[in-house]
Amino acid sequence: MGNTYQMAIGQSELLVTPLQLNIMTSVIAAGGTKCQPHLNTSPSFPSPKIGEGRKGEVCTKVEISDEILDIVKKGMVGACSPGGTAFPFFDWNGQAINPKSQYPKIACKTGTAEYVRPDGKVGTHAWLTAFAPADDPTIAITALVEGGGEGSRAAAPIVRQVLAKYFGVEDHFNYAAISGEGE
Repeated sequence: MGNTYQMAIGQSELLVTPLQLNIMTSVIAAGGTKCQPHLNTSPSFPSPKIGEGRKGEVCTKVEISDEILDIVKKGMVGACSPGGTAFPFFDWNGQAINPKSQYPKIACKTGTAEYVRPDGKVGTHAWLTAFAPADDPTIAITALVEGGGEGSRAAAPIVRQVLAKYFGVEDHFNYAAISGEGE
């Protein structure tokens, strides 16, 4: 029974690649619709809405209830909000940048994955997966920093910088205040 609880929050024997985690994040963002992942190589980021796929692409529905998806989405928004784990986004979720625009609300999940280093000591990989805007997603992003420590300290700042560029917003986060706890 203990393993069931640990797996539910991504602990224990869970093994995923960054792409697998990003696909799962996209399915949640799209309300249960799974489309082929793709990289957007355009500097202006024109992309279809998550869950709509590209022209001619066939997307499939994943069997998961709307109620469960809503609970997961609320939890992911909470992780990026004060009281959550992704502190680099606490000021982002809801803070106005200027009178005409706001940061789009982010939904995310931090992660810190343990591994055994070559010297036999336990190290940690830093993860963060997110989608935005939380209420009408257009982007899903996953960052993994191997040996980076905590997801909130190493991966979240990377995701924040990508999202600031993607949404064309001015980023006021004090990156220098985060101490480097990588290994």
